[in-house]
Amino acid sequence: MSHNRDMSIPYTEQEIADVVQMCKKFATFDDDSIGTGDFGIFSEALRYNRTAEQIQAYVDYFDKHMGGRLSLKGVEDIMRVHHKPSLHAGWYARICDTDNDGLISKDEFERIYCLMAVQWPNTAGKSYDDFVREADADNSGAVDVHEFVNWLEASCNKTTNI
Repeated sequence: MSHNRDMSIPYTEQEIADVVQMCKKFATFDDDSIGTGDFGIFSEALRYNRTAEQIQAYVDYFDKHMGGRLSLKGVEDIMRVHHKPSLHAGWYARICDTDNDGLISKDEFERIYCLMAVQWPNTAGKSYDDFVREADADNSGAVDVHEFVNWLEASCNKTTNI
């Protein structure tokens, strides 16, 4: 397994195109998406080496919430934002706010939490109440997507595991 890519360096458009083309050759490729069975190979292609626990968290999330599929559009999106914590946190906010109401509900937080906890250990062990207490900057009793991004970005900056 190769070493981890320096995630502070953006992927080039050519690198993104190369990974998308490679995904089209995976055994699970179908309908512009790949299955979670190829997630380990996909992760290696990105030079994004993770522990078995982290890979399993991604697989579990995509199996449970995305029908076991990762769209090639999703591949491109994450490759374009991964180098900058604020952009990466924004990507998480977009997939977290499933009802698009601009707020992160308890159900939405708990849905994405399994990924956040393995990717950013500083978020591990947080309950929804802890999250609201830490992220609700305007003291409204709810966390909007901007507050979520700020909270997650602060968590990203506390660890090098992104």
